[in-house]
Amino acid sequence: MKFAVRSVVVLVFVFAASVVAQQSASAGLFGHHRAAASCEPACEPACEPVPVCVPAPVCPPAPVCPPPPVNVTLCVIDPCTCCTYEVTVCVPAECACETPCQDSCRPGIFGRKILTYKWPCGHCVEIVITKHGKTIVRG
Repeated sequence: MKFAVRSVVVLVFVFAASVVAQQSASAGLFGHHRAAASCEPACEPACEPVPVCVPAPVCPPAPVCPPPPVNVTLCVIDPCTCCTYEVTVCVPAECACETPCQDSCRPGIFGRKILTYKWPCGHCVEIVITKHGKTIVRG
């Protein structure tokens, strides 16, 4: 007898569960979607699409290293003897294409002559001419 009661209870439970499953599938779990199913979808979009923005760079660009100094050959004229000397000097790269001018000429110790050349970029070089004709570059 207990077996018969149990089987009847199981059958009633399975039947009730299937009825509830059909109702919840058509109307949502608690029936609140029943009215939404009968509405027609709207043809107009609710809002306009948002434009896509390009993100700004996070890191600043790396600084560019200055170019290395370059060697430039000058023709130096001794103001006393009028002899011409080729002198190679090292100048910053931005001054390489500029023409220097002789800024000053002064006498030095032991009969030397000190010539100062200045570039428009602001770079200065002193060229020393010894009494024996040797050239020394300063700066």
